Amino acid sequence: MPIEPEGDLELEIAQVYSEHAAGLLRFAVVTIRNHEAAQDAVQEAFLRYFISRSHGQRIQTPRAWLFRVLRNYILDSMRSSSVKREIGMEQVQQVVDSRQDPEVSYHHRELARRVSSLLAPRELECLRLRNEGFGYEEIATILSLRSGTVGALLSRGQKKIRKALESPPSQVVPEWAENPC
Repeated sequence: MPIEPEGDLELEIAQVYSEHAAGLLRFAVVTIRNHEAAQDAVQEAFLRYFISRSHGQRIQTPRAWLFRVLRNYILDSMRSSSVKREIGMEQVQQVVDSRQDPEVSYHHRELARRVSSLLAPRELECLRLRNEGFGYEEIATILSLRSGTVGALLSRGQKKIRKALESPPSQVVPEWAENPC
């Protein structure tokens, strides 16, 4: 396996980090809901990128590669019970911070909860990645799907969100509850 020259690789990684770290962290925080665990996950994704590049692997689309590695790492770590039980300090500080309007904060959390409960996990993942600026092909690569499936998931998810925003909370019922098997 060929080893990349150190100087070139360091510059490449610094550039890739400056371009994509913020988006990766946003995605991880939204997915994990724990800032410290999200930072660790992003760091792990960049470590794996560094190792792959150090061993000569060519990565055509670093952004999509990093998001895929991050997503897989998060899924693996969420299966472990330790991540599920952790509570980040930012969650505690948000409760204590009196400068925030509790009513607005509650409204935002409730809306996010409603929308999340209506969407299938794949729809939610597609929407999060689309929100990060990925195209259909990139999302398909990250999630190991066909681009047509991505389009269908995004369309279905957006339709559900529009329906939820148009209806009062008491009238919004998840599809799975409307059609029990």
